[in-house]
Amino acid sequence: MPTLVIKGKITKEYSHWEKVFDEVGELRQSKYGIKTIYRGHELDDDTTIHVVLYTPSMEALQEHMQNEAEVIAEAGGDPSPEANIISVCTD
Repeated sequence: MPTLVIKGKITKEYSHWEKVFDEVGELRQSKYGIKTIYRGHELDDDTTIHVVLYTPSMEALQEHMQNEAEVIAEAGGDPSPEANIISVCTD
């Protein structure tokens, strides 16, 4: 199971993004097997977020980002792969 370190930009207030991200946490885990390890923002820039996830596969992450694109966009995120920097690490 790869560990992903994701860096992205958000277009809405961090508190709004955080609330929506947390609300979708159970769905991510139960439907896609993706577990959140960490989520936060840079100390001096609350529009740059960092997320650490365990995922069963990159395909599961891609499926989540495609299927939940509306929720991601409503939170202020950009679900397109080119909008985020994703580092795939060992578990």
